[in-house]
Amino acid sequence: MEKQFGWTSKDLLKGLEEFVPIYETRPIKNNIYGMGFDHSFGLWFIAKWLKPVLMIESGVFKGHSTWVLRQAMPDTPIISLSPRHPGKYLKKGPAYVDVEVLIFFDDHQNELKRVKQALNAGFRHLVFEDNYDTGTGDHYSLRQICDQSYIRGGGHSCFRDSDEARVRSKRKLFWEKAVDIDELCGPNEAWWGVRGWMRDNFNHSNKPISYAEHFQNSRFIESTLDVYWELPPVAGPSLTHQTRYDPASGQPVLLLKMVVMACSSGWD
Repeated sequence: MEKQFGWTSKDLLKGLEEFVPIYETRPIKNNIYGMGFDHSFGLWFIAKWLKPVLMIESGVFKGHSTWVLRQAMPDTPIISLSPRHPGKYLKKGPAYVDVEVLIFFDDHQNELKRVKQALNAGFRHLVFEDNYDTGTGDHYSLRQICDQSYIRGGGHSCFRDSDEARVRSKRKLFWEKAVDIDELCGPNEAWWGVRGWMRDNFNHSNKPISYAEHFQNSRFIESTLDVYWELPPVAGPSLTHQTRYDPASGQPVLLLKMVVMACSSGWD
């Protein structure tokens, strides 16, 4: 039996109502190349729900994620690590490690590597900001690792005349981050990771991997993680007017669920 999350859609919607006015007060209004509203809400919600005694973030950029964590947990120490951009809005706290620690990764490193490092250090709660789809991104992501033929909706065919190829071509016309079959598949029909490559360190340190290695990576992740959860988009493209997000690659949007719930209550 799969382990269930501790929160429900109602909890997410209640949190969203609380978070919107908080987000309006953010000090960095233009966080281009950084976290937007959806991921900011997800990070805030998880931190507030878990109530860790220490938070560690790897990758700070302008300090927006530090600010989000601080809004969720005003008195919890934060340790911020960044190879490029020091945090500008960090309220420093004492540096110590306890059992309930939340680590936030926004450093564009191989997420399999980060999971292993975190486990070796005894950390249990991990949040990753950039969870790239198969065929995209500058590092090997958990979503790529979990893209397997034995998992529902996972695995791909590189046959150019397949249904998947036709659907991908249509999606490419509407969504900036959609990947067509030619972009997905590399030499020898290698589709896993990014065309058969395990990317790392902002796409500066890469190595080819076989499907057997990719498969074993998935088995390792399954054996070590109790819960894997992806934040659903807060709203669909019709409300946000975004063209980068491909709705076919994610979960149902949160506000759509709220509308359905509201309609259902009216029918009783």
